[in-house]
Amino acid sequence: MSARASRLTALAALLLLASGCSSSKVNLSIKSPPGTNLGRPMYMLVRQVEPKQYANEAYSEVAAKVGAPDQTVLQTAVIYPGTIQRFQVKVPQEGAVAVSFLFTAPDGNWQLLLSPPVPGAVDVELTVSRILSDSIPPALPSEVPEAPKAPEAPKLEVPKAPGA
Repeated sequence: MSARASRLTALAALLLLASGCSSSKVNLSIKSPPGTNLGRPMYMLVRQVEPKQYANEAYSEVAAKVGAPDQTVLQTAVIYPGTIQRFQVKVPQEGAVAVSFLFTAPDGNWQLLLSPPVPGAVDVELTVSRILSDSIPPALPSEVPEAPKAPEAPKLEVPKAPGA
């Protein structure tokens, strides 16, 4: 196979993986500025959840899963202030995914819910004691639905001059 054909095959595979289909993995990029969690490391917990369960869980219930993980826990990691850390997490076939940050003194949003279909990538920015923002990177042009076309303007006939 020529080098060009090999590159085209690799590009096609990449586009297929990045298509709008539900991914079997999610790439998490966690930006933690130096003052995050008052400069102390903290845990991130990624787990499978049902949305009702997610909405009703207390911080202490979630934090307990770090020391005694159950079958819903997909990943735990220590987040260090002043870093950007990247993780690839296998997504369950069913249910949503919760990403929880166990701040020493949470003040605001400390977790986020990724509902099916779970995106292939999520960027999360933390601040002192909460999630500052989370976003899904923009889709590739092939993933963006085509905008509806505007209707054509009616065609007007120009009246002919008398005697013409």
